[in-house]
Amino acid sequence: MKKFKHKKSLGQHFLKDKNIVRKIADLAEIKENEVIWEIGPGKGILTEELLNQKSDLTCFEIDNTLFPFLFEKFGTSINLINEDILKINWKNYLKDNQIKIVANLPYQITSPFLFRVTEHAANFSRVVVMIQKEVAERINAGVGTKDYGKLSLKMQFYFNVEYGFTVKPHLFFPPPKVDSAVIILTPRKDKPVLEDERFFWRVVEVAFQNRRKMLRRNLRVILSKEKIEELGSICNIELTRRGETLTEKDFIELYEEVRKLQS
Repeated sequence: MKKFKHKKSLGQHFLKDKNIVRKIADLAEIKENEVIWEIGPGKGILTEELLNQKSDLTCFEIDNTLFPFLFEKFGTSINLINEDILKINWKNYLKDNQIKIVANLPYQITSPFLFRVTEHAANFSRVVVMIQKEVAERINAGVGTKDYGKLSLKMQFYFNVEYGFTVKPHLFFPPPKVDSAVIILTPRKDKPVLEDERFFWRVVEVAFQNRRKMLRRNLRVILSKEKIEELGSICNIELTRRGETLTEKDFIELYEEVRKLQS
């Protein structure tokens, strides 16, 4: 078996506790021959458990040193792809499958990766990932809290979010400096249907662009002063509010009114 060193640049912290691995797999509720994506399999401790579940497993590993290690260990029992998950065209791998993601995600790709998941939310039946605890709390945050933001709103727009459990640093090698957490995402059956989701998220992004500023100020990026005055007279959302005080329903109303003024 080839040897390798962990790469700090890739945020590699290898899980070493098999009990945690089993708990993660249990939360995934894997059925035989179900298509699973694992991102950053590392030394393969979770990979082994996913194979024990008789899944149809695809692993994405960016590390050119780990790739031959994993291939030597698992051979053709997994579909091993030596690519950056953030740079590939997901449509080439999604096809018409309903997929589950089960992974210990590298910290630095967590937010961009989860945003990519929302772009293809209809393809994923369940997502069980271990991430930095702080990010897990942001994803699960409620309106008006310090952790509530675009990430919270976007993940909760597409998925029901459940906090699984906390994982302490000593269960990894090398140990990270912070706690980790496992979260479970399942697709919402009551997801709002919008005519222009892209523009909705543009409004959300602008609203959160400067958390200290009121909506009236932040919306200047997409509306003129005159249009903002008009918006204030027709919208039920007070433009003196800040983005973190708006619920999903509030944001939808704001988006609809802004969209009318844009057309």
